[in-house]
Amino acid sequence: MITVFGATGHTGGAAAAHLLKAGKKVRVVARHAEKLAGLKKSGAEVRVGDIAEAQLARDALVGSEAAYLLIPPNMTTNDMPAYQSRIVDNLSSAIEAAGVRYVVLLSSIGAHHKEGTGPIVAVHHFEERLRKIKGLNSLFLRAGYFMENTFMGMGSIKAQGVYAQPMPADAAIAMIASSDIGAYAGRRLERLDFSPNTVIHLLGPKPVSQNEVVATIGKAIGKPIRYVQSSFEDMEKGMLQAGLSRSVVDVFMEMARASAKGLVAPEEGGPIEHGPTTFETFAKEVFAPAYRAS
Repeated sequence: MITVFGATGHTGGAAAAHLLKAGKKVRVVARHAEKLAGLKKSGAEVRVGDIAEAQLARDALVGSEAAYLLIPPNMTTNDMPAYQSRIVDNLSSAIEAAGVRYVVLLSSIGAHHKEGTGPIVAVHHFEERLRKIKGLNSLFLRAGYFMENTFMGMGSIKAQGVYAQPMPADAAIAMIASSDIGAYAGRRLERLDFSPNTVIHLLGPKPVSQNEVVATIGKAIGKPIRYVQSSFEDMEKGMLQAGLSRSVVDVFMEMARASAKGLVAPEEGGPIEHGPTTFETFAKEVFAPAYRAS
């Protein structure tokens, strides 16, 4: 049995789909049963609930040889660090109690830093917690910036033809399509070919600058887009106006500033693998259809 947490998300869903296609016995876990209907129809065993509840995490892992782990995003919490810590504790304790032998963790570039990187600090602690479990074979996927994060700019692109980020226009960042992360995780869980504390930096084919982002998206949607470098102050103000809690805003502002300092990057000398999806393909096949449907 392979348990996949976050199975309604981009990466978990792709991992579960790969494993089911490979004929593996899969248990999928998420908060909403209706969103798991497709995976259930494909043969997955379903567990519904919130892994912020310790009992759900324990029940989901009973009898599992392997698991796909992540910290689900929670943009509604009033205490982001406490929420993330609770997920790390719940899943780590459940892994140990169930005697799971293999785990793949969705981590992040920059997770080698123990502080100063916002939400990435939590996956640093998650990695460290899993390293302490005796006999556990663990694969830490330190993924790059999700291409899907560009969806956050869809509103301003549609309304004003503007895409804004607090980084220079020529700043190239490591990006990857989330489907590539899930497919990679699924392949490694299918093969169970990793040893304790294995680290892989998982990136797209090449870094993408902000100028390239707007040019590529503009071509895909048939509309010229202008890039605007926003200030950190404007970014913070916008997040607060969107109704996010002070805790969530503080965590993500720390990550934005860490990124500007070059901290959100692969660990020097660390192994790197590349997903196949280019940003051009993503813009054409994922962003453009979502833009037209919005």
